[in-house]
Amino acid sequence: MIKSYNIWLFGALSLFFYTFSVAQPANRADDFGYDFNDYIDAVVGHNGAMIGFGRAMEESDGVDRIGVLLTRYGPSNEVQLQNFITDTATTSAIINNFAVDYLYGGLIPTGDDGYLFNAVTSRNNSIIVKLNRDLQEEFRYEYQDSNAISNFTVVEPIELEGGYLLYGTAKALDGSGAPYARRINKVGETQWVQYYGEEGATEIVQDGTMQGDSVLVISCTKSEQFYNIIYKINVTDGTLQSEWASEVYPETGLIRQVVALEDGSLITFGETFQENGPDWATTVQPVIARLASDNSVQWANTVGQPNVINGRNGSRELKLVSDGNIVSAGEHSTWVGGSKKLAGWLFKFTPEGDTLWSRYYLPPFDLSGENISGQFGRFGELPNGDLVVGGKSRGDGRRNCWLVRTDAEGCPSLDSCAYVVTSEEWAPPLSSSQLSVFPNPASRHLTVAWPGAAPTGTGHFTLYNMQGQSVWSVTKPSAPEVPLQLPELLPCVYALRVEVEGQVWVERVVIK
Repeated sequence: MIKSYNIWLFGALSLFFYTFSVAQPANRADDFGYDFNDYIDAVVGHNGAMIGFGRAMEESDGVDRIGVLLTRYGPSNEVQLQNFITDTATTSAIINNFAVDYLYGGLIPTGDDGYLFNAVTSRNNSIIVKLNRDLQEEFRYEYQDSNAISNFTVVEPIELEGGYLLYGTAKALDGSGAPYARRINKVGETQWVQYYGEEGATEIVQDGTMQGDSVLVISCTKSEQFYNIIYKINVTDGTLQSEWASEVYPETGLIRQVVALEDGSLITFGETFQENGPDWATTVQPVIARLASDNSVQWANTVGQPNVINGRNGSRELKLVSDGNIVSAGEHSTWVGGSKKLAGWLFKFTPEGDTLWSRYYLPPFDLSGENISGQFGRFGELPNGDLVVGGKSRGDGRRNCWLVRTDAEGCPSLDSCAYVVTSEEWAPPLSSSQLSVFPNPASRHLTVAWPGAAPTGTGHFTLYNMQGQSVWSVTKPSAPEVPLQLPELLPCVYALRVEVEGQVWVERVVIK
């Protein structure tokens, strides 16, 4: 009975999972003594080594140096060693900068038991740095092309036989943004570099993935025109195999993340633009989708709640994990103690688009404090299936280097999913005003009504199944009666969650 009650609460009220104290190594936030420090990624390296990858700043000889921070954690999640790597070349900049961020660089393990990361220098050039297994620098190689003056995006490298692929969007001499790919050998020397896209237009590379051993898939957005472009590139010589553009305002949303499946299809995470909310802020709805080998949409499902766009809600990585399913890591604004907070977000789904679980996480701070928040970046999978994700935590000074480790189900590794926080602690309070839903049982048509005065504002209507999975959602203006057109659903008991301007109602709905 208790188990069923917990499942019902999770489904109806979107409960969240939280690891409670710093005594639990699965959820740790550290200050390593720099002027600032945080993580953007976590990588699983050789023999299960966990590497936090991020940035830090320190003052040296009157110059603020922003560099790359790398931390290796051991089997018990303890810190084993650390390195801080900065730009060593002479620069006239006031701040000496080795820039890494969500679209500026990334770290990968390499086949020789070492690591490689890319970044952007103070001179706006892309650079790679090769490390050994103890995170000590072996060499670095900087790239400056005559037909590019800086970089819009520098996506994490991909290792190939005999070398690596680097790709992103470079700022061309005319100020536009041109997608590019570069193949380098094991010592960083360029074997080929190619630019793609329409001359004079700006296309921002968001992500990339290998399709087999020979094709690089690059996903770009043209945000001003609100559509996607996908390039497929032969990695042998950089020739363009195909180019595809979506329709404007596509069903997939603007694609932010992409991962390839063995059959040639692509799984994507995107954001659809919905409406202008308060103060004309644009709201976006996260969407996962699957594209066939010809880029036609096989399915597209909404995930999570729509949020005001702020550049921080969404997925930072999609990854195919060892059981054949897909895990997304990122962040999402969610209800905590009656107010919305930015939380780390992991969710797992099948290649068919069925959500397996969705979890929200906060750093191990006193939740009664102000400005508690967290963001996840990229993640790694340990040999036993555990997930390790790095990110930024806020709310306790400079303890911003955040590392979270869960089991394969997104639960804390040292326990089971026992940390289910009650709805009173984590969700906005249920409204005392009445709401009615009819007809109930229903089939495809449902009406939500308020017998008294209807709340004003935007209403978010979400239907959950008994496994806590969101199966349908829509956003509509609130009114005394709001008609809802449901999709075809399996006959079952569902929970309808209605949220209007901080007020929440939950009603049991039977679909016949």
